Amino acid sequence: MKKEVIAIQYLRGIAAMMVVVHHMLSPTTRIDYLSNSNLGPFGVKLFFVISGFIMWYTTANSNISPVAFWRRRIARIVPLYWIFLAILIGAALRFPNLFHTTVITPENATKSFLFIPHFHVVQTGLIAPILIPGWSLNYEMFFYFVFGFLLLIGSRIVRITVLGLGFLALVLLGFAVQPADAVLSTYTNPDLLKFLYGASLAILYQAGALRSPVLGVALLATGVLSFLLVPASSELARINDLLGISATTIVAGALALEDAVRRAPSLILRTIGDASYSIYLSHLFILRVTELLGEHLSLFGSGRMWDAIYLAGALTSAVVGGICIHYLLERPLASLGTGRRRILLNEPA
Repeated sequence: MKKEVIAIQYLRGIAAMMVVVHHMLSPTTRIDYLSNSNLGPFGVKLFFVISGFIMWYTTANSNISPVAFWRRRIARIVPLYWIFLAILIGAALRFPNLFHTTVITPENATKSFLFIPHFHVVQTGLIAPILIPGWSLNYEMFFYFVFGFLLLIGSRIVRITVLGLGFLALVLLGFAVQPADAVLSTYTNPDLLKFLYGASLAILYQAGALRSPVLGVALLATGVLSFLLVPASSELARINDLLGISATTIVAGALALEDAVRRAPSLILRTIGDASYSIYLSHLFILRVTELLGEHLSLFGSGRMWDAIYLAGALTSAVVGGICIHYLLERPLASLGTGRRRILLNEPA
């Protein structure tokens, strides 16, 4: 089995916390002066690049069949998502007044469970399932579906070429047709290229091209600054996003720092990284509870200090809650009925 890349684990945890912070700073927190954060969407793009890297890195020298690959990915992704989706549907039907934007219909429930992209019932123009963070899983499942077939190609050069040309063709088709349909819009979205960028980084990493701490710091600085300093609404930001410059350079920087990270490991970052999928799926539930508690205690609008206390408590609760869910639910689900516990638990979601 491939040696786990610790720096990628750390980065997964950081990306998950970026998504949590993004939703903490949404208008529903009643802390309006901190709203409109772009951290969440960028955190998901990091996940896409990381997913492309991991799928290539863990299969490049293996003889895994497409069916075995799909089975392992389904076992890793689907059960936990279905559980939280079912909880949300049940809670929204029983206590509709507690949920701002959750409306349940037979159609959107079915499509949400089956990973079929569709427009959100309430939020106009948003392509997302009932459990909104699941929108990224629609991309992930499509990537897994395509990548599984590519495993039939023995030559790694041909494999990456087919992946690149295929995803590039889909993106160009999207630009040419500008589809209004949710499924076609998803499967021709430029975000598909992030998986390709991640797979390309895996090739460079396996070739030993990303092993310099100095290069790692330079790439991380470039990625972070290009994300923070470029105005989100500018044309340059759109080009940056299309080419995946910020996300790809950050992941590349993390990979280049792998040797340094191994010499000074962090148990906290490692634990958060391991639990990143649980944090990602559960954080909206936990944040909703902390929001209701904040309303009950009349914290909102009480001053910047109370806002800071609330936000710190909400982030801590979401992370700690996600870690508990990882150990109490995600890990047992990953090993349930498989006999491949170690392999499944070392594959990122």
